[in-house]
Amino acid sequence: MHSHDVFGRAVLAWAQGSTTPEVLERVDGFTQIGAGPEIYLSGVRDWPGAERQSLRHLRGRVLDVGCGAGRVALALQRRGLDVVGLDSSPLAARAARLRGVNEVWRTPVESLNRRLFDFDSIVLYGNNFGIFETPERARRILADLARYAKPTALMFLESTNPYTGAAPGLDRTHYHRNKRNGLAPGQVRLRFHYESFVGSWFDWIYVSRRDLRNVVRGTGWRPRLILGDELSAPYVAVLERT
Repeated sequence: MHSHDVFGRAVLAWAQGSTTPEVLERVDGFTQIGAGPEIYLSGVRDWPGAERQSLRHLRGRVLDVGCGAGRVALALQRRGLDVVGLDSSPLAARAARLRGVNEVWRTPVESLNRRLFDFDSIVLYGNNFGIFETPERARRILADLARYAKPTALMFLESTNPYTGAAPGLDRTHYHRNKRNGLAPGQVRLRFHYESFVGSWFDWIYVSRRDLRNVVRGTGWRPRLILGDELSAPYVAVLERT
């Protein structure tokens, strides 16, 4: 059964107690069991090391972009931070509220415009650099965000090196194919399956640390530091305004 918001449907089911994981399907037919509620509802002690390291750099009012079921927003609320969860999925937004996130906005980050100025920290954990889809779209959106973000704002971008074989939904065969076809190595088209539901295709991207530096150059942002000790594990780039 086809459904537009299959991932949101999964997130809401997990918030209501389901333990069935999602399945990722790549456009060439490759499939992989997803992270499921063990990751998307995890507590801080089970987060990737880079995310845990970056928590000490968060400050002020926080925007949690692609908040899903609210794992990040809830952890920050418990630490006393003022945080807004942001997700374009109505079902994911509902799940976040159900789990106790105080404030959730249902909109894409590129539509915030002047409301972005209210935030001191903009967080894209969970490999959510991928929401930019392509390097070109990433540069365009980052430049737009720089126009509206306050001069002291920090952005926390998470991705996984596509060259290590550790990025979900991506393997070395696929990134070599991308290179032959003139695409970014970490670019991938996916869709979610959850129980009997099949979602729409969407584009996602993973970037190495070097690729990320190249993408953000000239956008109004620059890396202040990059956190993460293992090459194959997710890393977090902390960006500041230029």
